[in-house]
Amino acid sequence: LLFYLYPLVRLVLLFIFLGVGLGGGVDVAAQEARGEPQVTVLTLQEALERASQSNSQYRQALNQLELGEHPRQRWWANLMPNLGLSYRTGLGLRRQPYYVDFEGRPTEVADVRTVTSSNYSQGASVNLTLDPGLRYYEFRRTQAQAHQSRTSAEQRLNATLAAVQRFYLDAQNSQAQLEVEEALLADRQVDLAEEERRFELLRASRSDLLSGELDLENQRIRVRTAQGAVDKALLALRTAIGDPELGALEIEREPPAPFDPSTLNLAELVARAGRESPSVIAAESDLAVQRAALNSAKALDWPSVTVSTTVSSAAYGEEYAELFGAKFDDVEINGNASLSVSVPLTNFLPIFDGFAKSYSIASATMSLRNSEMSYRQTMLEVEESIRSRYLDLETAWENVLQRERALEVASERLAVVREEYLLANKGIEELRGAIREEANARREEVAQRFTFATALLALYEELGIVAQEAGIDLPTEGS
Repeated sequence: LLFYLYPLVRLVLLFIFLGVGLGGGVDVAAQEARGEPQVTVLTLQEALERASQSNSQYRQALNQLELGEHPRQRWWANLMPNLGLSYRTGLGLRRQPYYVDFEGRPTEVADVRTVTSSNYSQGASVNLTLDPGLRYYEFRRTQAQAHQSRTSAEQRLNATLAAVQRFYLDAQNSQAQLEVEEALLADRQVDLAEEERRFELLRASRSDLLSGELDLENQRIRVRTAQGAVDKALLALRTAIGDPELGALEIEREPPAPFDPSTLNLAELVARAGRESPSVIAAESDLAVQRAALNSAKALDWPSVTVSTTVSSAAYGEEYAELFGAKFDDVEINGNASLSVSVPLTNFLPIFDGFAKSYSIASATMSLRNSEMSYRQTMLEVEESIRSRYLDLETAWENVLQRERALEVASERLAVVREEYLLANKGIEELRGAIREEANARREEVAQRFTFATALLALYEELGIVAQEAGIDLPTEGS
């Protein structure tokens, strides 16, 4: 009879426990009706979109992207000619009350007058110096530096979104663990009620009853600890998102679904990482910068072409006639074009410049070689990282399957031990041990799902596709 009544008792107590929880939900709804702030429920997609709009590090990286266009503008400005404009006007007043006669004696002028004169001058000059080789390689260097700056900013964007997603997964994991602990608390309440009934029927001792009460109190501690972990994880997620208008929040309860990594082509992942990994792109950008720097150092021997033109006019008149004047009918145009080809003596005898140029070329050459070696090393490290993260993903997937099987076995064993305990074939300690094993199996099964999700995120981060997988469009180059 006890064997058949036990499931019914567990079901009744579980409904009571859920009823208390629903009552709490009604209280929350009543609080919202009183005008208290509502809780924002965020999916992972919404959290990442908010972070892309509010996260300070993300916005700083976007600002860096915007600033990266200015070096190109400066280079184009350097191609423009030097333009000079000038304008001058003057007023002269001359009054002579005496003069010196032929004998050197000062003599007073009978009719003293003030003579007024005015003048102006205006001009414009245009000067353009072309260094074809140097300008070209400086342009290439500017392009490479701008691309390097953009790559650095995109790395920050990718890392920032990955960090926000980790905070979200941590919060989801904490929430899932809380749900496990709450379900275990309901089970411990059912177990204690059964022990109380058995104690009343003299089928259980006082120590058995106290053991049930101790398990219940310990489980309540676990629930409270798990609730604190959820609250802290949500606070950390809110800070990572960076939205000051985001108040209390909750997250999507559905845990991430693991999948078999064999659906991913490892060879394609490695090849894609060789093209798109932030580390590889950064190494390529540095290589381009060093190559352009070497070419610029070698281009100092190229000839230069200078073209200049001057346009001017001036006038002088009596009284105020030419004060602030401006006439263009007497403009003089003086233009000249010169081609200078020079081969400095330092090209043949570097000692005359203290070997500065030769050292500059040698230094740029060494920097380029170092950059090439760094690039090769980066390619090897990225390939190792992709393969290693793929192995982590495979291991996590196998462990997900093992944890699910372990939970099935632990649940079945607990059911068998419980039946034998009710039939007095097993003691209380064996039952408590089976309960602990089943509880740990539940916790580990949930945690393993998030271990898989974290391993997948690490793979996406190394590939540089966190934003792409989240459906967030990054600003294109030149936009």
